[in-house]
Amino acid sequence: MNSSHLSETKSLITKSLSCKFLALILAPLALTLNNSVFAKSPSFTYVELEYIASGDFEISNGSLSADVDMDGFALTGSAELGVILLQASRFELESDTIFDSNLEDSISTFAVGLTFELPQTALYGLVRARRDELSVSGALGGLVDEEVDEVSVGLEAGVRFNLTDRFELNANIGSPALDEGTSIGVGAQFMLTENLGLNLKYNSLEVEADDITADLQTTSASIRFSF
Repeated sequence: MNSSHLSETKSLITKSLSCKFLALILAPLALTLNNSVFAKSPSFTYVELEYIASGDFEISNGSLSADVDMDGFALTGSAELGVILLQASRFELESDTIFDSNLEDSISTFAVGLTFELPQTALYGLVRARRDELSVSGALGGLVDEEVDEVSVGLEAGVRFNLTDRFELNANIGSPALDEGTSIGVGAQFMLTENLGLNLKYNSLEVEADDITADLQTTSASIRFSF
């Protein structure tokens, strides 16, 4: 074999190895882009069990304020019927002991609204009815109202975006009552299987009435089964 043939052979081998190396680099990137481009829109038909690991509840009246830590559980059911969206939730929160007393808050919500699907994205708007049943037990029970039962109607709008078929980012903003307060939430969902997802959430709720301001911030994790 002469030198020219040998040189051509080396050149072909080098080009072949370069192509294979380039293919190994680009294949994962192409797979990621493919998953992102063809990711489905998020599902609104699911049941979810949520653990609220941290709830910071602060209430103030003028110069007086109290800060209470709360935790608890929530159960949510959601159904998407065409563009109609229905949701119902039940929260059970309990505070740490403060002044030999405990706060317990049972929250029931029911919401109806509309959802709009785009590629990889879902937008939604809800009208949400909320009932708070707050009770105080222990030493503080004789100093303040032992039970508060309040019903309110608020609005919520949000967006859910699937980066891939397994990873979702979401955010929402609203008002717990039509004439007062603000709520903000952000979260992420990682699909463990096609139907089972792990969610992490942060929510902030602030309400003002007369001279009283209440602020509740929660961090939670949940398991969601989507249909």
